[in-house]
Amino acid sequence: MYRQMFFLENAEIVENDRVGDGLYELKCRAPQIAGKGEPGQFVHVEIKPHQDASASPLLRRPFSLYGTDAERGMISILYRIRGVGTSLLAEVGPGEYLSVLGPLGKGFTLSGAGSAVLLVGGGMGIAPLAYLADRLLESGCGVNVLYGAETARELVALEKLEQSGARCHVATMDGSRGHKGLVTDLLARMPAEKAADMIYSCGPSEMMAHVAQFAKERGIPGEVSLESNMACGVGVCLGCAVRLKAGDRDYAKVCSDGPVFPIDQVEFEAGEGGRK
Repeated sequence: MYRQMFFLENAEIVENDRVGDGLYELKCRAPQIAGKGEPGQFVHVEIKPHQDASASPLLRRPFSLYGTDAERGMISILYRIRGVGTSLLAEVGPGEYLSVLGPLGKGFTLSGAGSAVLLVGGGMGIAPLAYLADRLLESGCGVNVLYGAETARELVALEKLEQSGARCHVATMDGSRGHKGLVTDLLARMPAEKAADMIYSCGPSEMMAHVAQFAKERGIPGEVSLESNMACGVGVCLGCAVRLKAGDRDYAKVCSDGPVFPIDQVEFEAGEGGRK
């Protein structure tokens, strides 16, 4: 199990802006988390209770770190309204406070990434990858991003990625921007020679299964960040178990052993999802 110090902070909200259809970026002051957070890690947020107690979420919600600013003590998360919890989160504003636990989990491995890196993200899976891209570019890596979404309006991290210097290739299901179809279609267009020194991916399970197969066929190492419902966030409740391929054990806990795993260790199954 991966172990790291984490903090419980009463974080002041600085921004909670709508950035797309049902999509929001929240920035808050959490200096201890900002000082320790790494790409691929996540935070557990306690949602403020609803006036109707029966409609209030009982459990914290997990969100990938979308960025950190240690100097300003700021963290940011990207989320989509999916239910009561995220609907309530969208209602909080600057000056209010949220209880935030983090940074949690095992992040991406940055050392040994090589000089050319490929990131493949789908939907909200782009959040940890956008943060990762910043760090990789700072270290001098060349970063190519394959970014998929339902529509152009949902490509909310595209500007951030392009401004950071990443080379982006997009796919939308409705064809409103870039390739019309799946982001994995873009993988098939990659050159026959080695496409990258390292692959990182986050998004729907089916997408990552395709990425894992691509990495295997091309002989490229990689890592995936898994999405799962996480009740406790610290490896106690066993509610986020994921099946591993043959090895020392059959299952791992996404929240504490992950959420980042070597791409060749995960047994992908349809229907995973939960981390916003």
